[in-house]
Amino acid sequence: MFTNFVRKVSELARLYPNQVFQPDHPSFQASQNSYWSGLQKEIKPRCFFQPHSPAQLARAVTLCAEAECPLGVKSGGHAHITGASCINGGIQLDLVKLNRITINTNKKTAWIGTGNTWRAVYTTLQKEGFIAVGGRSADVGVGGFLVGGGISFYAAEHGWGIDQVQSFEVVLSSGNIVRASRDNEPDLFRALRGGGGNFGIITAYEVDIRPYSGMWGGRTTIASAHAKDAIEAYADFIPRLDVDPKGHTIIIFDALGGEVVVRQYIVYTEPKKDLPMFDRLRQVPAVDSSLGIADYTDLAADIADLQEGNGYRHAVATITVKLDQKLLEFIYDTYVQHAAKISEHSAGCLEFHALPRASNPEDNMYGLKKSDEHLIAIMLGFSTASPERDHELITLQQLVLSTIKKEAQARGLYHQFLFANYAGPFQDVIGSYGEKSVNFLRRVADKYDPDHVFELLKPGGFKINFCPSPSL
Repeated sequence: MFTNFVRKVSELARLYPNQVFQPDHPSFQASQNSYWSGLQKEIKPRCFFQPHSPAQLARAVTLCAEAECPLGVKSGGHAHITGASCINGGIQLDLVKLNRITINTNKKTAWIGTGNTWRAVYTTLQKEGFIAVGGRSADVGVGGFLVGGGISFYAAEHGWGIDQVQSFEVVLSSGNIVRASRDNEPDLFRALRGGGGNFGIITAYEVDIRPYSGMWGGRTTIASAHAKDAIEAYADFIPRLDVDPKGHTIIIFDALGGEVVVRQYIVYTEPKKDLPMFDRLRQVPAVDSSLGIADYTDLAADIADLQEGNGYRHAVATITVKLDQKLLEFIYDTYVQHAAKISEHSAGCLEFHALPRASNPEDNMYGLKKSDEHLIAIMLGFSTASPERDHELITLQQLVLSTIKKEAQARGLYHQFLFANYAGPFQDVIGSYGEKSVNFLRRVADKYDPDHVFELLKPGGFKINFCPSPSL
């Protein structure tokens, strides 16, 4: 099998000599360093291949399938999980060159290649007076964000990022390239709205775009003494989105060297400042504030800057709870208590994210309902520069999540849904959507990937048939 694998790599290099980077190629290390997380940077493929078209990607996929060669698929490379978008010893498909952005002003849609970052998308769209429902961090890749569902500043107003997709361009394991929409390949279209990379490789998305003339918002920094005030203001704000869904906020608690720094991101999706709906958030005493008229690009760039220090080893996972101030305070206290144990060598991050409420939940696979109360995705992360700390941080993370889950269940405030973009490798994301969704996704995978190439040969992403990492 190894001989066949080497032969296929050689064939790929012969077909596309300037696009295949083996370890002795100068571009190999540059591609390796393009990952955000140190856990992904350290995994070495046999080669990188950067296709310039879906047809080239399709050829590579069929070669991998023929040789039973492991493959990785990378959009922006911003995932935190080991192996999420990289491969050890296999062929790494780097989609960075699939970066077209084509605007259709009549349809108010744009075709966006999966190799783009949201920084590139917003810069292009804003020049034409449009915006897309995309990532809140500028350097996140289009592909990873949308495949995971995607929470944007427009979440309350327009729902999930993936719900804005009108059609997908997909490379199947057979090498066929299909367009999936409501009218063409409708089962695949629905499965891709939440089902992850279990069916093919998405090369482009046709997404809704909307008129755009600016925003209001920014970041405030709050001393830890006022953390509970910030939580109270957050819990007060989220129900206000039922009246005016143009608002958005994130609350972040960074534990650094024994200190906790609280950050609020506050946004209104039109250039209207100081609206009363934000009064409680703005009244929390702030050390500094950047609130003002802004562009989506600038706000997303600020979050990207906050996430800098790329190359650290990140353990990130999630849990979903119903909105409740006292429970959020309990979660904060639990996090602070445990983050203190690692403060000498590692950092912690706790974030609260209100989940989008889709206008038609049946359009995606998440199993959420219109009748659901406000749900909050808790993002819990620990990071370190030391490989020897990896297991310690994941063990601590699982302990904290278990404590939160037990308390949420006792209060009747736990929800089984897991948000893929923040989930850990030990979490059954697809299973959290419910049996009905899982059964549908299995049928679609059997139809469009009958040999299960994307289940067996591509380790990255959350699988329909869940199998946790053996290291966990």
